[in-house]
Amino acid sequence: MVTDDCNFNCPYCFQKKEEKYIDVFTAKNAVDFFFPFLKQSCDINFYGGEPLLAFEQIREIFNYIQDKNKNFKKQIQCSITSNGSLINDDILQFLHQNKFFLLLSFDGLAQDVSRKKGSFAPIVTILEKLIGCTDIELETNSVFTADTVGYLSRSIRFIIESGVPTANISFSNLPPWSESALVLLKKELSELRGFILSFYRETGAIPLANFRKNLSENVFACYAGKDRIALSPDGSLWGCCFFYDYFKGKEKSKEFLKYCFGSLKSFMENHERIYPEILKNYSNFRMEYFFTSNNFCMLCEKMTDCVVCPIDAAFGSSIIGKIPGWVCKLRKIMREEKLNFLEELESQSHS
Repeated sequence: MVTDDCNFNCPYCFQKKEEKYIDVFTAKNAVDFFFPFLKQSCDINFYGGEPLLAFEQIREIFNYIQDKNKNFKKQIQCSITSNGSLINDDILQFLHQNKFFLLLSFDGLAQDVSRKKGSFAPIVTILEKLIGCTDIELETNSVFTADTVGYLSRSIRFIIESGVPTANISFSNLPPWSESALVLLKKELSELRGFILSFYRETGAIPLANFRKNLSENVFACYAGKDRIALSPDGSLWGCCFFYDYFKGKEKSKEFLKYCFGSLKSFMENHERIYPEILKNYSNFRMEYFFTSNNFCMLCEKMTDCVVCPIDAAFGSSIIGKIPGWVCKLRKIMREEKLNFLEELESQSHS
């Protein structure tokens, strides 16, 4: 995480915005320490806040990684999650030349309502440029709330018809969703399903990631701390960036000490003791260990293919692993619509 700062003030954002930026010297120390532990093929993500507020730091850290990799020769995919508003020709060229993966946070036709008023038109202009840069692997992520769910179908259709190869749908856990909002969600997803089926018939592509992934019998497990680790702007280490966000302001709580791997400096000095000691606290983040107010997830017949981030749920319930009831209903609606889509897709292939 290169910064806690952001130039947007999205009402659904759970991050506590601060003018805090990563120290490049600390980031380089992290690269030096963790590089030998990286898999031969790995990902390095620059995250925020709005990471492009720290573009010069990103450029310097990226160049340092490239120099470091001359000896290791690892296959490194660098990625960035951004609202896109700060992308200029210099940044565009940097992302293009270095073949970045870019996850663009863009809410489509809900943009001016849910993110920043007046940002829709400029982002569409930037989106057109990004689509033209074939060496940038582009995806969008659109976040919908109970207040903006009525924009969902039209927004995703607009994004796909603009030429984005992969669109993602996410949902805000704050504030809670009413029953009427959930009914509207089902209607919007049903309409979107029809469009995606039509798009598939014409192109052979499924551009909506939420429908593209096949249902499986595997149970979701969070891999925070296991195959990833996050360095925060204050120099502390976490299983993933969401834990850092969640525990802001909770520094004196017992749970803070359970999930923080400490400062980079202390971790480097004592990682053989600290890592397994803290990692065991991340070990039970699997769907069968999660629960709602009424039931344990392991007792639900629809647990397979249900994916709920334990920290994302905690922003709504204040307990890690406790899923608010309406989030459970929302996930079941998503799962049902995806299953309907896959069944219709199968039916088309045999007709």
